[in-house]
Amino acid sequence: MSESTIDRAVCAYAKSKGCLVMKLAGPGQKGQPDRMFLHQGRVLFIEFKAPGKRPTALQYRWLDRLAHHTFHATCCDEIAAGKRLIDLITQHESSTQ
Repeated sequence: MSESTIDRAVCAYAKSKGCLVMKLAGPGQKGQPDRMFLHQGRVLFIEFKAPGKRPTALQYRWLDRLAHHTFHATCCDEIAAGKRLIDLITQHESSTQ
């Protein structure tokens, strides 16, 4: 399975759950995660990889930098895991209701 197949499937799932999905690409963004998912004040960054592939050293540094600033940032190489990550940010907080 390719990285783009995983990316498309997780993005479609996220949109179906009400997430705003943004692609992070462009000049000056080398190494940044592929996607940013936003849902009701929650933010998740995902670096997509083909199964078994690892992020580059620069991509790891970006994931660590984002996590240091208390953002959820991770790598994902399978559709089911990506959907579980989306479920985590789209769940309603029962403790505030």
